[in-house]
Amino acid sequence: MIPQQQFSRIDIVTEARTWLGTPYHHQAALKGVGCDCIGLLRGVYEAFVAPLKVDINYSPHWHFHRTKEVLYSHVRQYAEEIPLESAGLGNVLLFGFGTGSAAHAGIIATVDTIIHAYAEIGKVAETRLSEKWINRRRAAFQFPGLDQSSSSSSSSSS
Repeated sequence: MIPQQQFSRIDIVTEARTWLGTPYHHQAALKGVGCDCIGLLRGVYEAFVAPLKVDINYSPHWHFHRTKEVLYSHVRQYAEEIPLESAGLGNVLLFGFGTGSAAHAGIIATVDTIIHAYAEIGKVAETRLSEKWINRRRAAFQFPGLDQSSSSSSSSSS
């Protein structure tokens, strides 16, 4: 998918922050009304790239039962995988729980925070990229059309 315009890492974070406070709602993707982590990614992607068809059918507790990389495979269709060590501001991180497959996603907002819709928090929030989350990283991606001239991989905390 080729976006109609280029956009920067800051544009991605700015858009993701407009979702802050959106209540957590499984399989939803409506800013201010409800979304889950996939819905957040979908909303930010659609703001810059194109409408996105999401056809992953998943239960609220799929991370306890999945070994197949469903989320990873789906994100890979729409975004470019990058090395985890290269991930920075505006990039997507996929996380796994235990030894299972990737089952959660967030957007890097600063050097040490991510924006994600997380059921335990109950809404879209910007939280610390703690050691717990760092150890759960499974893959990193960037959206197509990202302006590479603005490719600094970090930002100071807000």
